[in-house]
Amino acid sequence: MYSQISSTTRTLALAALGGLVGNIAGLPAGWLLGAIVATLAGSLVGLRLNYPSEMQALVLLLVGISIGSSLSPRFFSEAASWLPSLAGLVAAMLTITFTVSHALSRLTRLSGNTSFLSAYPGHMVLILQTASQYPCNIPQVTMIQSIRLLFLVVLFPLLAKGAGGDRVLEAQETHYTALAMMILAAVLGAAICKRYRLPAAVLLGSILGAAMVSISGFEAGRLPTGLQTSIFILTGAMVGTRFSGSSLRSMAKLLPVSCFSVALTLFATSAIAFPISMAIDVPFTQLLLAYAPGGAEVMALIALAVGHDAGFVGIHHLARLMFMAISFPLLLRLMVTDE
Repeated sequence: MYSQISSTTRTLALAALGGLVGNIAGLPAGWLLGAIVATLAGSLVGLRLNYPSEMQALVLLLVGISIGSSLSPRFFSEAASWLPSLAGLVAAMLTITFTVSHALSRLTRLSGNTSFLSAYPGHMVLILQTASQYPCNIPQVTMIQSIRLLFLVVLFPLLAKGAGGDRVLEAQETHYTALAMMILAAVLGAAICKRYRLPAAVLLGSILGAAMVSISGFEAGRLPTGLQTSIFILTGAMVGTRFSGSSLRSMAKLLPVSCFSVALTLFATSAIAFPISMAIDVPFTQLLLAYAPGGAEVMALIALAVGHDAGFVGIHHLARLMFMAISFPLLLRLMVTDE
């Protein structure tokens, strides 16, 4: 028990220090990126880091509140204009799944099963559970998925911040009564979704709960700076500790394959996102964040940090998670073999 508390404290201290350095250095989403880099480095050099599942649930709850609180009473009128981008999301996810999977299978030494599960855009827990039931290389699947997420999380803030001409959402003051109502609604929503075993239950339930309050007219405005910073640090630690127990050697071995996967993913996503962003007048980088094939909670935070619409990004990632969970059995039958 003491060793777990000690390693958890070490993890949070390292993430906070890294976040502080990232913020001082002026990095986009500096608190988030700094925390990721610091805990990633600590994991790879062999520090004993720990990120309890209870803390992960807390982070997902807080991120859900962040996303839900960014939705306004105009949500339903605005959502109708999102239908083309949601259709593009489906096209992007299917394109990534088939293109990246096929390319990895043909151009690398990965098996067909390993290639498909490594390329699948989302639901890490579902993927690993499936990987244990079919002939494939589970460590390779885990590492490639984790490296891909890491690259996307590091690259997307730089792309979003570096692109010119995008709209920036104005900050508001915090309304604490509405925020308290959202927290209660988010906890209730998460509990209901977990009760019915829905995919991404905590994130889904907290978004729906907070959104219902916000859409009803009780807008929280801007989240308190301290809370927002804590969410960035905790989320960064969650991403960085994915590599706890891994070695630099094992990571370096799969780095070329992972980089190839990321490059194909970015190309396919950009090819679909660009024309849709022009058609519906949504910033291209905001649509890139919405179409990122993983890290639903992280991409919404990045949107929040760089001034994009976190509600738009979060809702698209919920749609991605739901669609990929529903289509997974069919795609599994098409792409995975028992041999």
